[in-house]
Amino acid sequence: MTSRYIIIFFLLGLLLSTGCNEDTIQPQLFGSVEGQVLRKDDLTPLVNVAISTTPTSSSVITDAAGNFSIKNLPVGTYSVKAEKEDFVTKLEGVTVTGNNAGEIIIRMVRDTSISVPPTTPQVISPLDNAQEQSVDIRLEWISVDEDEEDMLLYDLYLYEDQQSDPILEVMDISDNFLEVTDLQFGRNYYWQVSAKDGRTAPVFGMLWRFKTEEFPDYRFLFTREINGKYDIYSANDAGDEVKLTDNNASNWRPIMSPNRDKIAFISNAGIDLHIYIMNRDGSEVTQVTNLPISGLNSFELDFSWSPDGTKILYMRNSILNVINLDGTGLSVINEAPAGTTFVECDWVDSGNKILVRTLGNAPYASHIWLLEGDGTFIETVIPDLPGSTGGGVFSINGTKILYTQDISGFNSISGRQLNSRIFQVDINSGIRVDLSFEKINGTNDFDARYSPDGAKVIFMNTSNDGISQKDIYIMDLDGDNRTLLFENAEMPEWK
Repeated sequence: MTSRYIIIFFLLGLLLSTGCNEDTIQPQLFGSVEGQVLRKDDLTPLVNVAISTTPTSSSVITDAAGNFSIKNLPVGTYSVKAEKEDFVTKLEGVTVTGNNAGEIIIRMVRDTSISVPPTTPQVISPLDNAQEQSVDIRLEWISVDEDEEDMLLYDLYLYEDQQSDPILEVMDISDNFLEVTDLQFGRNYYWQVSAKDGRTAPVFGMLWRFKTEEFPDYRFLFTREINGKYDIYSANDAGDEVKLTDNNASNWRPIMSPNRDKIAFISNAGIDLHIYIMNRDGSEVTQVTNLPISGLNSFELDFSWSPDGTKILYMRNSILNVINLDGTGLSVINEAPAGTTFVECDWVDSGNKILVRTLGNAPYASHIWLLEGDGTFIETVIPDLPGSTGGGVFSINGTKILYTQDISGFNSISGRQLNSRIFQVDINSGIRVDLSFEKINGTNDFDARYSPDGAKVIFMNTSNDGISQKDIYIMDLDGDNRTLLFENAEMPEWK
């Protein structure tokens, strides 16, 4: 009985032992999460976004393409968190299955509750306290807004020295530079820039300073007509030029004073034509004449400084006047013959002589007379020749004159000339030399003047059609080496 029970228990234990050995242990499975983080508004990738999960696993950041990967995650459901400064934290759910990658795209939006102001504007050019700057200058600066979605705009304020109000105020500049033109020579300027992003208060840069270059001492003066308005320019033979007159009127016929410090010119700034003077740089414009300068053709009119530079000689139709620079002392020194008017004049120190050209009842009826400095008639230098006459002007020593003559003999009531040439005449001998032998056919030479050293002649040339562009040339005193100096220019003067 006892042995039988023992056998039964043994068999039962063996059976149970055999059944347990058939059960297996299931292994733990792992997967991964692959994803990309984009801006929600334009779907561009976001770099350096911190990615973490709940339940907790390893943390990673996105690469330049906005991609990330978290590996070796136990299977299950996770919440993926994306975090980046200035963006709203975003949570997305994903399921990880064994040996597979859960894929996810996270779209993040900017946190508009956070506003970072732009950085303080810093100067690029010209550097603070820069000297000898051009009067046409590029102002450049830099400012950075960490909020890449903001549109950065600038306000610029430019001040002239000793002025409390800006002379230039430009708002809402989208570039970080501004081109400024036509500043004054030899002046101190101050400028300041504010940066604004539309969400924070404007950020102001420092007040920066620069000084413009001194006025260039260019040798030449001329008149240029643009859209019917005449203005006076100073220039050098390299083509650099400065506009000297800047008003609503026309200004023409610049003539340098004998001591080279003032420029006289004609202007229609008032109702009538008057003579004005200004400094070499165009500053301190002052009206000289009280009674206007006048004649049949306003743009043919000429005048002259007295040799000592204290008076102006000018005409009022048939009256030849002298006046002090301050407008006092007006006196009549000559009256033109009946039926004629004065047109041009010149006054030379050597011998104290005056040249005048008179015009008769037609634009081609001219005489050039020689007068004493007090206006007393001496002799006729150039009689009324066939064709129109222009000039004349004295040489430095007063022994020769330059004048122009239309040798075609064409007498047109409109004043048109066909072949005006420059001549030099010795007053004593009467010997005349043609200086325009290199002139192009079909053109006219006008307004000839000697250079300050007497070695060259400056003049204007233009087509004889009467409507083409006028250009200024120089040539040697014997007529050789005609050289173009300035295009679209007339009424030349050499300082």
